[in-house]
Amino acid sequence: MREITEFTSKFCILFQNGLIHQLDNASDFDERKAIRGRIREIKEDNRKKMDERMKKSDGAREEMLKFKVQQAEDAKQRYLSMYNDAAKTGDGSSSKQWNTDTYKSGETTATTPRPAAVAVKVAGGSKAPPSASAARNAFKQADKANNPQNQGLSAPAAKPVQRSPTAIKDMLLQWAAKMTEGYPNVSVTNFSGSWANGLAFCALVHHFFPDAFDFNALDPANRKHNLGLAFKSAEELADISPLLEVDDMLMMKDKPDWKCVFCYVQALYRGLHQRTPP
Repeated sequence: MREITEFTSKFCILFQNGLIHQLDNASDFDERKAIRGRIREIKEDNRKKMDERMKKSDGAREEMLKFKVQQAEDAKQRYLSMYNDAAKTGDGSSSKQWNTDTYKSGETTATTPRPAAVAVKVAGGSKAPPSASAARNAFKQADKANNPQNQGLSAPAAKPVQRSPTAIKDMLLQWAAKMTEGYPNVSVTNFSGSWANGLAFCALVHHFFPDAFDFNALDPANRKHNLGLAFKSAEELADISPLLEVDDMLMMKDKPDWKCVFCYVQALYRGLHQRTPP
């Protein structure tokens, strides 16, 4: 299934590149309009598929976490059951080992071997039942002998929760804001309007490649130049594919689609975050 998904994704990219090539060679206005419309449809379809994959991945992680938590709870109940049985039947003075495998598998039956009860002599020669401390000693001794790697009653810890899509989005936004801090006319607070004039992209690339171009010479009003410069510099200097097109960004004006910008900023992060600015 994964191979089919990868093949479909590659096919869509090749098909989209083919349309872009046709657009470059087309001279008729209506034909160019139709081609651009088809390219937009493909991009929208790809965005929807990406959203679906992210939702499925997040759902799978939540189900796995619930399963691990339930496993830990079941293990805890089995060990508590074993402790209760120990408190009822014996103390820690018996040399007979106690088989805890039955409790691990959840099969708590009456035939499970238990430490023999040892009478405790009290004043006057009478006998008293084993104390709670003696029962705890019996449990600890049996558990230590049969399962050395599991000391105590604590349940197995669940695996740490992975980052949610929202947490990843916030982390990426904080990284971009920090990398572009101090650049004039740049304020990264979202994945839409903050990137509309192209200066935020330029600042992000310039932070790691300050000799690539003169940032102070850029004009916020010249969006087309700024966007083209950022996309081209990132591709040439860091081998980051231009997932956005200048014409699409211009068409969306002051509020570009945050999902498109988010995907490209992810690519910039993967290509730049391990580099050390000069």
